[in-house]
Amino acid sequence: MTRFEDITVVVQGPVQTFQDREQEAGITQKCLESVRTYLPGATVILSTWPDQELDGLDYDELVISPDPGPNIRNFHKDGSPQYYNNNRQIVSTLAGLKQVKTPYAIKLRSDNFLTGNAFVALQQQFPERGESLRFLRERVVVSNVFTRRYAKGFQVAFHLSDFFYYGLTEDLLRIWDLQLLEDLPLSQAASNRGGPGGFPIDCTQMFWLRTLNKVYPDIRLTGLLDNRPEVLAQSDQCYANNLVIGSPEDIGLGLCQKFSGNARIARTKGKCAQWQFFEWKDLYRRYCQPDYRPDVTALHRLKLFLTRLIHVFPTRLETSVRLRKG
Repeated sequence: MTRFEDITVVVQGPVQTFQDREQEAGITQKCLESVRTYLPGATVILSTWPDQELDGLDYDELVISPDPGPNIRNFHKDGSPQYYNNNRQIVSTLAGLKQVKTPYAIKLRSDNFLTGNAFVALQQQFPERGESLRFLRERVVVSNVFTRRYAKGFQVAFHLSDFFYYGLTEDLLRIWDLQLLEDLPLSQAASNRGGPGGFPIDCTQMFWLRTLNKVYPDIRLTGLLDNRPEVLAQSDQCYANNLVIGSPEDIGLGLCQKFSGNARIARTKGKCAQWQFFEWKDLYRRYCQPDYRPDVTALHRLKLFLTRLIHVFPTRLETSVRLRKG
């Protein structure tokens, strides 16, 4: 088992409300304290922005980066730009990871926290790997929150969460060493939507595609709902051969109020649209270890199907109507 002393936790993001991004009071202190509780001996790097209030925060190393500002990926119907914090996430994550000296690292948002350390064992629990679209040296553990299997009623590809990553430091750097995004010109807004009436690629898809394209430049998505069979197969193979996808309970991750309680992603409709841990295990069996048997009952599979039948699949009709209208 990996020693906690071999792990560095990069806590990235704002400490307080920053540039109109609201932050739950005291959440970063809770985050840092949870690392000390569940990973005693691990190194903690806080990677944040200038002029943050740092009193009382327990970290080993501080990284302050110039704020790159928000980036424009889309436009509203009235032509006004939609702003995202993609470049901020790249900057704070990469700046922290570049200071890591231990063999293993964690990328943890400053508004989330640990509830355990099960991810350490999970990372080594699935040793077999296939060769197809395998590009990381070891597996990386990620959260299923926002790792969507379905969006707007349809299957989606490469929709990988950006909340939590645990694995070899070199693998996390391979994932997050990304160029900053340039603002999308208004003239390209229509082509960015995945066709008439379509939906643009999600931010999480964008991050993963930019990582993959460094190794596999031919992998492309036309939009959020580009679910051609060959694209879904590529996505499944990437997940199976490079990752472990588990729920917060499976890996030991706590979420801030924005993503828990009554938040949309935490409701039944949001949770059942995500990849489930046993579904990732199905991929592991299919692409890596054919004799592996996921520890899930037929009743559990049936319950998930029925839940999706109620909460996910009916949305396809609404989406299809919108796509036809253009």
